[in-house]
Amino acid sequence: MTVADHVAVAVTRPDSTSTSVDHWRMGRDTELMRFRYGGVAAATRRRLAADPSTRLITVAALTPGDWSLTRDHRPVHISPDRPTLVVIDQFSPFDFRGHGDGSAIAVHTRHARLTLSIETIDSALDHVHPELPLYPLALAHVQQLGVIAASAPEILPELNSTTIALVRSLLLSAAGAAGLAASTKSIVTSIERHIEEHLDDLTLKADTIAAAHNISARQLYNLWPESNGSLAGYITAQRLDRARKTLRTHPHLTVAAVARRHGFSDPTHFTRRFRSAFGITPSDWRRRAAFAASRN
Repeated sequence: MTVADHVAVAVTRPDSTSTSVDHWRMGRDTELMRFRYGGVAAATRRRLAADPSTRLITVAALTPGDWSLTRDHRPVHISPDRPTLVVIDQFSPFDFRGHGDGSAIAVHTRHARLTLSIETIDSALDHVHPELPLYPLALAHVQQLGVIAASAPEILPELNSTTIALVRSLLLSAAGAAGLAASTKSIVTSIERHIEEHLDDLTLKADTIAAAHNISARQLYNLWPESNGSLAGYITAQRLDRARKTLRTHPHLTVAAVARRHGFSDPTHFTRRFRSAFGITPSDWRRRAAFAASRN
């Protein structure tokens, strides 16, 4: 039961003598496996339809090392210098490559034992990460199962129910994180659209943006992604970019008029921010753009 029949497994270093597999039955439809390898590949290329009673879910604790994993053809981000917990649906596309010596302790169980929908598990797979509160506990639990298997394997069946309950809770937590991530992404997209539509409004600020989305300013700042930079910086950058285009396309407008049109009440402040962003004053930018246009 440990590996589904359709999963292709191959030793990638034929000269290696460190590959070995041990497995122990924990309970109905649940097994524990220790896998030591010196170069291995395991993969399934396509999603297979299967009754939940036959679908296999694997939760594995991998030692630090040179290995890679893709799931549904997307790379799984890992920390090669520390143990990592991964969850794999053996009936969905995945590709594991152990490029050097390494090992894994894995719990294999049937999907039906988890009493979770396929949709919940699919949602959870990409969101099992170290920031989840249950991640360290689940990682340590799987690692400890390997220790127990080596010293007192007869105890493993007594830990089956606890193991299944912990895996189920981990996946529910990850699915909840996935739902939260999707909801957050939707709100951020709405906020970005609101900023674009009201970019030239002098009253555009955190309070008005938050009010438009029925959230507090604090919630707005918590939702705003770090990758966008600060909220104020994002708004300023968008305004400056729009103003730079207007300086070129509306030569009859003064710099002060362009500044006011794009949400800057103080032309001096606008000029200072423009120069900081583009390394040139608005007036010099306009002259340079006009000269370039005249040569075309």
